[in-house]
Amino acid sequence: MWFGTNDGLSRYNGHEFEVYRNEIGVDNSIVNNYIVCMNEDRDGNLWIGTIDGASKINLSTNEITNYKNSSGLSNNNVTEILVTKDGEILLATVDGLNIYDKTNDRFTRIFNNEYLEDQEIYSLDEDINGDIWLGGSKNITKINLKNNTCEDFSDINKKYEKINDCAYKILCDDKYIWVGTVSNGLYKINIETYEIETINSSNSKIPSNSIHTIMKDKNGIMWIGTDSGLVKYDSKNDEYNTYVNKAYDKYSLVDDYVYSVIQDRSGLIWVGTYAGVSMFEPENKIEHYKVDPLSHSSINENLIHGIYEDDDGLIWIGTNTKGVNILDRKNESIYDISEFTNGTALSSNSINDISGHANKIFIATNNGLNIYDKNTRKISVYNEKQGLNAKKIRNITYDDSGVLWIGTTNGINILNLETDEITDINYILDKYSLDDRYSECIFKDSEGFYWLGSFLNGGLIKIDPYNNTAIQYKHEGKDGDLSNNTVRTIVEDDEKNIWVGTSGGLNKLDKETGKFKTYTTSDGLANNNIYGIVIDESGNLWMSTNLGISKLDREKDRFFNLNITDGLQSNEFNGHSYGKLKSGELIFGGINGLNIFNPDEILNNMYIPRVEFDRFRVNGRTIDTLQDAKLNYNENTIGIKFFLPDYKNIKNIQYYYSLEGAGNDWSLVNTNELVLSNLGSGTYIFRVKARNSSGIFSEESSFKFTIKPPFWRSAEFILIYILIGVSLVVLIVKSKNTKMRLLDDMVSKRTRELSDEMEKNTELLNKIINLEKRKNAYLVNISHDLRTPLNVLSSIHQLINQLNKSESGIEREKLDYYMNIFGKNVDRLLKLINDLIDSSKIEHGNYHINIGKHNIVYIVEDTALSLKDYVESKNIELIIDPDVEECFIECDSNEIERCIINLVNNAAKFTDEGGRILVSVVELENEVKIMVSDTGIGIDEKHLETVFDRFNQVIDSNKETKGGSGLGLTITKLIVGLHNGRIFAESEINVGSKFTIILPKKQPKEKVEKI
Repeated sequence: MWFGTNDGLSRYNGHEFEVYRNEIGVDNSIVNNYIVCMNEDRDGNLWIGTIDGASKINLSTNEITNYKNSSGLSNNNVTEILVTKDGEILLATVDGLNIYDKTNDRFTRIFNNEYLEDQEIYSLDEDINGDIWLGGSKNITKINLKNNTCEDFSDINKKYEKINDCAYKILCDDKYIWVGTVSNGLYKINIETYEIETINSSNSKIPSNSIHTIMKDKNGIMWIGTDSGLVKYDSKNDEYNTYVNKAYDKYSLVDDYVYSVIQDRSGLIWVGTYAGVSMFEPENKIEHYKVDPLSHSSINENLIHGIYEDDDGLIWIGTNTKGVNILDRKNESIYDISEFTNGTALSSNSINDISGHANKIFIATNNGLNIYDKNTRKISVYNEKQGLNAKKIRNITYDDSGVLWIGTTNGINILNLETDEITDINYILDKYSLDDRYSECIFKDSEGFYWLGSFLNGGLIKIDPYNNTAIQYKHEGKDGDLSNNTVRTIVEDDEKNIWVGTSGGLNKLDKETGKFKTYTTSDGLANNNIYGIVIDESGNLWMSTNLGISKLDREKDRFFNLNITDGLQSNEFNGHSYGKLKSGELIFGGINGLNIFNPDEILNNMYIPRVEFDRFRVNGRTIDTLQDAKLNYNENTIGIKFFLPDYKNIKNIQYYYSLEGAGNDWSLVNTNELVLSNLGSGTYIFRVKARNSSGIFSEESSFKFTIKPPFWRSAEFILIYILIGVSLVVLIVKSKNTKMRLLDDMVSKRTRELSDEMEKNTELLNKIINLEKRKNAYLVNISHDLRTPLNVLSSIHQLINQLNKSESGIEREKLDYYMNIFGKNVDRLLKLINDLIDSSKIEHGNYHINIGKHNIVYIVEDTALSLKDYVESKNIELIIDPDVEECFIECDSNEIERCIINLVNNAAKFTDEGGRILVSVVELENEVKIMVSDTGIGIDEKHLETVFDRFNQVIDSNKETKGGSGLGLTITKLIVGLHNGRIFAESEINVGSKFTIILPKKQPKEKVEKI
């Protein structure tokens, strides 16, 4: 989406804005910041009209070309741009009309005659006959480019009234020419007869005669922008609806002064106003009830807590602090409960839940249970004096046996509605040590079992009234567990499945196994915090969440999501505010009122565009495209931005990518940006697709690129390596006997020498043995890390040698494949050797770092984000949560990045699947603290002091040994020491570890100078 403002041009991809402005001295910038109009031509160029010339932006290369008087424009003040059906580009200015000459890349003024000579042109459009209509400061004019004719409308139309006003906007459809004027409203001109119909504030519901824009949507509805709001005009039914700004409603039109209106490919309406842009779904089928201070019939408060429809079809609505409203949809009226109670007040206006049966309405408040009798119009109050175990009532459920289940902040009560007797059933919870008494929901299933949902940590409780027993289901980190212990809603479907909404997703209980199937955002759910579940007439589940409403199509096992753009009261809903009306409609309440809709009228979003590639970066350098790119071996860090041009539910779009050449698996990425690092030489195909809010996948978008190998890994050099290796083998074989004899003599001589010196070196030998015992685990790891790549190299050497001796020789594709493996193992050896050398250099004072002033928060975040895909590929959650946005310290950014990589890799190595790693940054007065914590296997307290030693990779002998040389922590401590900082570890077995680095914000001056 492109937005023209008086301060530049904005490009929006649904995730972020990119602004184009005029920059003095920069050739590739737009001609002026005050944007008047824009249009896209057939060649994929975006034309921009400003008050000081025009600009053409090549959308493929981002190259900008500017046009002014020197390029042939009749005037630099451009007012409108039209691309005709034949591809011609017309630019209107305040002084004439211009046509673009593509061959010479300049403009030519046309029709410089009496009709256009003294008239400013404001609008252009082309009718079905190919004629161009011009709206000017005095009248409208028709021109024909093929016939080179120009006619004033007053000469064409002699029978009907004239248009004696500034024609600010012209729109042509199949039958009419619509002309918006500055002060006389809208003219509707028959394209065949030229008969004129006037539509203005005196004969219609248009709020103003000053028309700025006109747009006809895909359903034939006219949208008219005025200085007093946006008008939706259904010309077939002669119906008007005006959208205006309401100061008390942040979801209304952002401003009444409407400049422009467009409809995107998905059907969304975008409105450009004096104060910004509004976007909405024009085919909204969702009713919205909220506070309207200008109406005498609206709800008391927008925070809804409790919804119930009684037998008369009245909807009872509980609010957070302002009592209860009654919605009468038949009479289009809303009442306060005080109008029904003969002056009797509720015990509290803070409502938590509402239910009912027959003529009784049950109202849960912060100060007891209120029962309203519709016959007597009186309220009865029940609280602790009557026997309730707490005054704050969280939820109420009517039981068809004639009792009312009452959930409080201190457990469960049962009220017998016939005898008025209250029973505290907490003894059942106590019997089974169910300590969470904060009741959130109660549900009775079709088999007579009661299900209790706990708010704090009690999970789900099933009560068997037949045997007086209880079963608790909790989240304890095992497969098949309840996803979260905060249970907000429970329902049963027509197949007797129990569905549980929690703060951690949706759960479906398998009654036979006692296991749950969990649905979360990774499956397409809008948000994991579920407040309510309603089952529609088709058996589908509708869930209110903290990010809209989700529908689960049970047949397809697929989600469809709604958000505020679809007409929801907001994206955030509340508990106990949901239900199904007798009409089959669904009702949900939230923080900005409540919604009612027919689920059958809510259509899935079937608009699935292809994912678009937005930006490409190679080693931090922006390039136009990566399609068929040939990159050098060291151009191996690829940045890719992409987006799905579906703006309706942008937050619910999920992106998946695969990289052929590095594994073909599809991976979910949490953003629309991806960085591929340390790619080896080879040919790759990057693929990306998106899943929209309806769970439907788009088609794949892809590009192919190649990273060339370094010259020393080319096929020619490989052959040289092989020839050298073969020659060495031949020489070794020939000299084998001679060397063996020399070796025997040397061994015999050395043996005699050692025998003579044995007694002298006994003490030294004992010391060496003790040292070897301490180094043993370290050396085993080093030898393993050296041997593994060497074995691979040896195997590849033998395999290439065998293939080369065969009659068919070795194929180029196989050779590339083996050399790719060859290169990766060489890199592994080099990294290990570099770690050994660097640690030695640091210990001997021969290692230098480059101190500069850097944002440590950015370094930590960026480094951790680069490891996110690697960590999450091990099914470990990586959380990056700095306390501050920026903090500048004096450090070597590359070395600090090395420390963060070592700590996160170390955490991932010792953390099992399903675990979590947390990276955080805390700013102190003169220091900054970086912490990397995990939920891994932990370290015994006795080993914490030596965990950073070179020869001390601490592994519990009873646990599985992890791979690695153990140098990472050693080098990290040495680097921190060079920064005048400190590092320490905290850990607990089977709980996890936390490594903390503390760095000074400023290095001592003498240390900086020395470094």
